[in-house]
Amino acid sequence: MSRIIVREDLSEVIQYTSPDLQVASMALRLDQCVNYNAYCHWHEELEFTIVTEGTLSYFVNDITYQLSKGMGIFVNSNRIHAGGPGTKSVHDCRFTCLQLHPSLLRCNAYIESRFVDSFLYDPERDALVLSPETGWQRRALSCLTDLTRAAREQSDGYELYLQSRFFFLWSLFYKNAPAETGTPAGRTELVKSLKKMIGFIQAHYTERITLDDIAASGMMCRSKCCRLFKQILRQTIFEYLLHYRIRKSTKLLTDTGMSITEVAGRCGFSSASYYTETFNKITGMTPRDYRRKPGPAGTGGRISR
Repeated sequence: MSRIIVREDLSEVIQYTSPDLQVASMALRLDQCVNYNAYCHWHEELEFTIVTEGTLSYFVNDITYQLSKGMGIFVNSNRIHAGGPGTKSVHDCRFTCLQLHPSLLRCNAYIESRFVDSFLYDPERDALVLSPETGWQRRALSCLTDLTRAAREQSDGYELYLQSRFFFLWSLFYKNAPAETGTPAGRTELVKSLKKMIGFIQAHYTERITLDDIAASGMMCRSKCCRLFKQILRQTIFEYLLHYRIRKSTKLLTDTGMSITEVAGRCGFSSASYYTETFNKITGMTPRDYRRKPGPAGTGGRISR
């Protein structure tokens, strides 16, 4: 089972399929994910997902895309995204995920400036749904299937094949992707503000912080701040703060001899009883049981997918 490793700023640590090429290829099932959702995250790599069975909801910035079998989605570099259940049973949802670093396309300054960075930094191109019903998109999906298979099988000379097919795929996107694809330019600034507020929470989670404090760190009003967390992270600010405090507390439970009361205080909880109640609600066990649990920690930055 592959795992997604997310840093504290929600950036994913990409586990490349090959140590010599910045490519990651995975075949996944939604029921392998915690609560059937891939954790919200972002990364520099371009991401291409194809649904092979069932249905999948894909969240990119504050837009939700519904994908059925045979459809795919492209997610641009540094966009916050996550996957979740579609309309059918989560046990039926299978999909492939291919991640390719943009540096694989940057063979010279001209190519980089005209064909790569102009696309990556376009605020109108956050994501693009690929349908087999559309000619050029059907070719793109076929190319992605070839790339995913080659990255996993790694036959002799696969690196050259991947490089050439990636350039072909990118030429399809450059020629055919409509300029209106993605979210309006203003939302790019909203995502930057969200990252600032996440950073503020992570820097001050041990303290008593208020909604006003968090909103001020993103230079926006309280209501707009609340909407942004709900739309993009699918959590309220209070839920995100509690989940983050619980994740931080798990390391203290497993790596130190602190008492439950000390751990609660260190992670910003007003009392041990409230900490225990919250911990149980989020993880399904008490802090004491978690501390005694054998094997790797079940919460924190590592989430199965």
